Order: sequence, then structure tokens, then C-alpha cells
Amino acid sequence: MTHRKIGYFDVDGTCYVAKPGRWRGKYVISEDGEELQEKLCTTLHENEEDACAEGLTLGIAAARKLMREREGFDPGDE
Repeated sequence: MTHRKIGYFDVDGTCYVAKPGRWRGKYVISEDGEELQEKLCTTLHENEEDACAEGLTLGIAAARKLMREREGFDPGDE
């Protein structure tokens, strides 16, 4: 699992075994310990690292969108 802080949000990117030998990414966005959004990715990957990277990348994009909607600015991906 990887973790990033985007604005007010904590983004956790992880993955799970979708079927034998195939992985899917997943992300969870939370704020102050409260889960706001969870999403399972649809792309199947042959390795765990690629799936986790996809989960984190999509989670960061979703957190940036939430910040734009809530605060009117984009904090970037750092």
C-alpha cells in the first residue's frame, strides 16, 4: 500500500488479487480518518506493483478533483 496527502485528503493506493495471476488496483480517499471514497480499478495487471501504482494514480486524480470542487483550487499531486 502507498499513501499520499493531497490537500486535506489522505489517498491510499493498494491492490488485490482479482483472479489467479491477475491484480487490480484500488484506492481509498479519507479525511480526518473518515472514508469519503473508495474505488476498485477495472484494468487487470500481471503484477502487483503495476496494479498498486494504478490505484494510487487514480486516487490522486480523484482527490485533486475533490479539492477543486470543494476549495476551488488544485493542490497538484504532491
